[in-house]
Amino acid sequence: MIICLRPQPDCDADVAELTRLAVQSVALPMLQVAYLSGPPVLFSSADQPSDYQGIIITSKHASRYLVEQANASSELRSLPVWCVGSGSANILRQAGFSIAYAGKGNAADLADQVCQQGAAGPFLWLSGRDVHLDMTACLKAQGITVKRQVVYHADGLLTPYQVVQDHLLSEQPAAVIVFSARTLEQFQLWLAEYAPTAKPVQLTVLAASAGLAEQARAAGYPAFEADSPDRQAVLQLCVDWFQQKFVKKSSQKLT
Repeated sequence: MIICLRPQPDCDADVAELTRLAVQSVALPMLQVAYLSGPPVLFSSADQPSDYQGIIITSKHASRYLVEQANASSELRSLPVWCVGSGSANILRQAGFSIAYAGKGNAADLADQVCQQGAAGPFLWLSGRDVHLDMTACLKAQGITVKRQVVYHADGLLTPYQVVQDHLLSEQPAAVIVFSARTLEQFQLWLAEYAPTAKPVQLTVLAASAGLAEQARAAGYPAFEADSPDRQAVLQLCVDWFQQKFVKKSSQKLT
Protein backbone atom coordinates (compact mmCIF):
# COMPACT_ATOMS: atom_id res chain seq x y z
CA MET A 1 0.00 0.00 0.00
CA ILE A 2 1.11 3.53 -0.81
CA ILE A 3 -0.25 6.30 1.41
CA CYS A 4 -0.67 9.69 -0.26
CA LEU A 5 -0.23 12.56 2.18
CA ARG A 6 -0.56 15.76 0.15
CA PRO A 7 -3.34 18.28 0.79
CA GLN A 8 -6.50 18.03 -1.30
CA PRO A 9 -7.20 18.11 -4.20
CA ASP A 10 -3.68 16.89 -5.03
CA CYS A 11 -3.95 13.88 -2.72
CA ASP A 12 -6.96 12.44 -4.56
CA ALA A 13 -5.29 13.19 -7.90
CA ASP A 14 -2.25 11.16 -6.85
CA VAL A 15 -4.45 8.24 -5.77
CA ALA A 16 -6.35 8.36 -9.06
CA GLU A 17 -3.15 8.26 -11.12
CA LEU A 18 -1.62 5.44 -9.06
CA THR A 19 -4.87 3.47 -9.25
CA ARG A 20 -4.79 3.85 -13.04
CA LEU A 21 -1.33 2.28 -12.93
CA ALA A 22 -2.61 -0.65 -10.81
CA VAL A 23 -0.87 0.60 -7.67
CA GLN A 24 -2.81 0.15 -4.42
CA SER A 25 -2.99 3.54 -2.75
CA VAL A 26 -5.09 5.55 -0.32
CA ALA A 27 -5.52 9.24 0.46
CA LEU A 28 -4.58 10.42 3.93
CA PRO A 29 -3.96 14.19 3.74
CA MET A 30 -1.71 15.52 6.48
CA LEU A 31 -2.42 19.20 5.83
CA GLN A 32 -5.53 21.21 5.04
CA VAL A 33 -5.12 24.34 2.95
CA ALA A 34 -7.23 27.38 3.77
CA TYR A 35 -7.14 30.48 1.58
CA LEU A 36 -7.50 34.00 2.87
CA SER A 37 -11.13 34.94 3.22
CA GLY A 38 -12.52 38.03 1.62
CA PRO A 39 -10.98 40.07 -1.20
CA PRO A 40 -7.18 40.05 -1.02
CA VAL A 41 -5.09 43.19 -0.96
CA LEU A 42 -2.38 42.20 -3.42
CA PHE A 43 -1.65 45.82 -4.20
CA SER A 44 -1.72 48.87 -1.95
CA SER A 45 -3.09 52.23 -3.03
CA ALA A 46 0.49 53.20 -3.86
CA ASP A 47 1.21 50.36 -6.31
CA GLN A 48 -0.39 48.56 -9.22
CA PRO A 49 0.33 45.37 -11.20
CA SER A 50 2.23 47.45 -13.76
CA ASP A 51 4.71 48.44 -11.04
CA TYR A 52 6.00 44.85 -10.88
CA GLN A 53 8.26 42.99 -13.26
CA GLY A 54 6.55 39.70 -12.55
CA ILE A 55 5.04 37.28 -10.05
CA ILE A 56 6.84 34.50 -8.18
CA ILE A 57 4.88 31.36 -7.33
CA THR A 58 6.24 28.66 -5.02
CA SER A 59 3.25 26.31 -4.77
CA LYS A 60 0.24 25.02 -6.69
CA HIS A 61 -1.98 26.47 -3.97
CA ALA A 62 -0.68 29.96 -4.73
CA SER A 63 -1.26 29.30 -8.44
CA ARG A 64 -4.89 28.45 -7.83
CA TYR A 65 -5.28 31.58 -5.74
CA LEU A 66 -3.75 33.75 -8.46
CA VAL A 67 -6.12 32.34 -11.06
CA GLU A 68 -9.09 33.28 -8.88
CA GLN A 69 -7.79 36.81 -8.45
CA ALA A 70 -7.10 37.20 -12.15
CA ASN A 71 -10.75 36.43 -12.83
CA ALA A 72 -11.53 39.62 -10.92
CA SER A 73 -8.53 41.63 -12.14
CA SER A 74 -7.47 40.68 -15.66
CA GLU A 75 -4.49 43.05 -15.45
CA LEU A 76 -2.71 40.39 -13.41
CA ARG A 77 -2.42 38.24 -16.55
CA SER A 78 -0.12 40.84 -18.09
CA LEU A 79 2.61 39.92 -15.62
CA PRO A 80 5.00 37.06 -16.43
CA VAL A 81 5.20 34.37 -13.77
CA TRP A 82 8.20 32.49 -12.41
CA CYS A 83 6.99 29.11 -11.09
CA VAL A 84 8.67 26.62 -8.77
CA GLY A 85 7.35 23.61 -10.70
CA SER A 86 5.53 22.40 -13.77
CA GLY A 87 2.32 21.78 -11.81
CA SER A 88 2.11 25.43 -10.79
CA ALA A 89 3.00 26.55 -14.29
CA ASN A 90 0.37 24.35 -15.95
CA ILE A 91 -2.42 25.76 -13.78
CA LEU A 92 -1.46 29.30 -14.72
CA ARG A 93 -0.74 28.59 -18.37
CA GLN A 94 -4.22 27.14 -18.79
CA ALA A 95 -5.62 30.33 -17.24
CA GLY A 96 -3.88 32.53 -19.79
CA PHE A 97 -0.73 33.56 -17.91
CA SER A 98 2.67 33.88 -19.54
CA ILE A 99 5.22 31.61 -17.83
CA ALA A 100 8.73 33.05 -17.68
CA TYR A 101 10.15 29.96 -15.98
CA ALA A 102 8.89 26.60 -14.75
CA GLY A 103 11.26 24.77 -12.43
CA LYS A 104 11.45 21.23 -11.13
CA GLY A 105 10.11 21.84 -7.63
CA ASN A 106 13.10 23.45 -5.94
CA ALA A 107 12.65 26.99 -4.57
CA ALA A 108 16.40 27.65 -4.39
CA ASP A 109 16.72 26.81 -8.10
CA LEU A 110 13.82 29.16 -8.82
CA ALA A 111 15.61 32.00 -7.02
CA ASP A 112 18.79 31.26 -9.01
CA GLN A 113 16.85 31.44 -12.27
CA VAL A 114 15.35 34.80 -11.38
CA CYS A 115 18.88 36.09 -10.79
CA GLN A 116 20.37 34.47 -13.89
CA GLN A 117 17.72 35.96 -16.15
CA GLY A 118 18.83 39.41 -15.07
CA ALA A 119 15.50 40.34 -13.55
CA ALA A 120 15.83 43.40 -11.36
CA GLY A 121 12.34 43.38 -9.90
CA PRO A 122 10.33 44.33 -8.07
CA PHE A 123 8.44 41.04 -7.90
CA LEU A 124 5.23 40.02 -6.20
CA TRP A 125 5.68 36.69 -4.39
CA LEU A 126 2.49 34.81 -3.50
CA SER A 127 3.13 32.23 -0.78
CA GLY A 128 1.73 30.25 2.08
CA ARG A 129 2.19 31.25 5.71
CA ASP A 130 4.91 28.63 6.27
CA VAL A 131 7.72 28.47 3.74
CA HIS A 132 10.91 26.45 3.47
CA LEU A 133 12.88 29.23 1.76
CA ASP A 134 12.42 32.96 2.33
CA MET A 135 12.40 34.18 -1.26
CA THR A 136 12.34 37.82 -0.17
CA ALA A 137 15.57 37.52 1.82
CA CYS A 138 17.20 35.26 -0.76
CA LEU A 139 16.65 37.67 -3.65
CA LYS A 140 17.27 40.79 -1.57
CA ALA A 141 20.83 39.53 -1.08
CA GLN A 142 21.16 39.72 -4.88
CA GLY A 143 19.75 43.24 -5.07
CA ILE A 144 16.27 42.18 -6.21
CA THR A 145 13.22 43.62 -4.49
CA VAL A 146 10.37 41.24 -3.62
CA LYS A 147 7.04 41.96 -1.98
CA ARG A 148 5.67 38.89 -0.23
CA GLN A 149 1.93 38.34 0.02
CA VAL A 150 0.72 35.43 2.16
CA VAL A 151 -2.43 34.07 0.50
CA TYR A 152 -3.07 30.79 2.31
CA HIS A 153 -2.08 28.67 5.28
CA ALA A 154 -1.86 24.91 5.74
CA ASP A 155 -2.91 23.41 9.07
CA GLY A 156 -2.11 19.94 10.30
CA LEU A 157 -4.70 17.17 10.19
CA LEU A 158 -4.98 14.20 12.55
CA THR A 159 -7.78 12.14 11.03
CA PRO A 160 -8.17 8.44 11.89
CA TYR A 161 -8.30 6.04 8.94
CA GLN A 162 -8.96 2.45 9.93
CA VAL A 163 -7.80 0.96 6.62
CA VAL A 164 -4.37 2.52 7.03
CA GLN A 165 -4.19 1.69 10.73
CA ASP A 166 -5.05 -1.97 10.09
CA HIS A 167 -2.51 -2.23 7.27
CA LEU A 168 0.28 -0.78 9.39
CA LEU A 169 -0.55 -3.03 12.33
CA SER A 170 -0.54 -6.07 10.02
CA GLU A 171 3.17 -5.35 9.38
CA GLN A 172 2.61 -5.49 5.62
CA PRO A 173 4.92 -3.26 3.53
CA ALA A 174 3.73 0.32 3.21
CA ALA A 175 5.14 3.52 1.77
CA VAL A 176 4.27 7.18 2.16
CA ILE A 177 4.75 9.94 -0.41
CA VAL A 178 6.49 12.98 1.05
CA PHE A 179 6.76 16.30 -0.76
CA SER A 180 7.65 18.48 2.24
CA ALA A 181 9.38 18.32 5.60
CA ARG A 182 6.24 19.49 7.34
CA THR A 183 4.22 16.64 5.82
CA LEU A 184 6.67 14.09 7.21
CA GLU A 185 6.57 15.72 10.64
CA GLN A 186 2.77 15.70 10.61
CA PHE A 187 2.69 12.04 9.59
CA GLN A 188 4.91 11.17 12.54
CA LEU A 189 2.36 12.87 14.80
CA TRP A 190 -0.39 10.84 13.09
CA LEU A 191 1.50 7.61 13.72
CA ALA A 192 2.00 8.45 17.37
CA GLU A 193 -1.74 9.07 17.71
CA TYR A 194 -3.28 6.26 15.65
CA ALA A 195 -0.61 3.60 15.06
CA PRO A 196 1.89 3.92 17.90
CA THR A 197 3.07 0.31 17.59
CA ALA A 198 3.91 0.58 13.88
CA LYS A 199 7.61 0.05 13.29
CA PRO A 200 9.48 2.70 11.29
CA VAL A 201 11.42 0.01 9.42
CA GLN A 202 8.20 -1.31 7.83
CA LEU A 203 7.34 2.14 6.44
CA THR A 204 9.26 3.37 3.42
CA VAL A 205 9.37 7.08 2.65
CA LEU A 206 9.23 7.94 -1.06
CA ALA A 207 10.62 11.46 -1.04
CA ALA A 208 10.58 14.27 -3.58
CA SER A 209 14.18 15.23 -2.80
CA ALA A 210 17.42 13.94 -1.34
CA GLY A 211 17.03 16.31 1.61
CA LEU A 212 13.63 14.87 2.51
CA ALA A 213 14.94 11.32 2.15
CA GLU A 214 17.81 12.15 4.50
CA GLN A 215 15.37 13.61 7.03
CA ALA A 216 13.34 10.40 6.87
CA ARG A 217 16.40 8.20 7.36
CA ALA A 218 17.42 10.28 10.36
CA ALA A 219 14.00 9.50 11.86
CA GLY A 220 14.54 5.77 11.30
CA TYR A 221 12.63 5.20 8.06
CA PRO A 222 13.97 3.51 4.93
CA ALA A 223 13.78 6.15 2.22
CA PHE A 224 14.26 6.65 -1.50
CA GLU A 225 14.31 9.91 -3.42
CA ALA A 226 12.86 10.61 -6.84
CA ASP A 227 15.11 11.44 -9.78
CA SER A 228 13.78 15.00 -9.69
CA PRO A 229 11.54 16.92 -7.24
CA ASP A 230 8.39 16.87 -9.35
CA ARG A 231 5.16 14.89 -9.26
CA GLN A 232 5.88 12.81 -12.35
CA ALA A 233 9.18 11.55 -10.96
CA VAL A 234 7.73 10.88 -7.50
CA LEU A 235 4.82 8.87 -8.90
CA GLN A 236 7.23 6.85 -11.04
CA LEU A 237 9.17 6.10 -7.86
CA CYS A 238 5.91 4.89 -6.32
CA VAL A 239 5.23 2.58 -9.25
CA ASP A 240 8.75 1.14 -9.08
CA TRP A 241 8.59 0.58 -5.32
CA PHE A 242 5.14 -1.04 -5.44
CA GLN A 243 6.03 -3.42 -8.24
CA GLN A 244 9.26 -4.41 -6.56
CA LYS A 245 7.39 -5.20 -3.35
CA PHE A 246 4.20 -6.74 -4.71
CA VAL A 247 4.39 -7.41 -8.44
CA LYS A 248 8.07 -8.05 -9.10
CA LYS A 249 7.99 -7.35 -12.80
CA SER A 250 9.14 -4.54 -15.05
CA SER A 251 7.58 -1.21 -14.10
CA GLN A 252 4.98 0.63 -16.08
CA LYS A 253 5.91 4.09 -17.22
CA LEU A 254 3.82 7.15 -16.57
CA THR A 255 2.23 8.73 -19.59
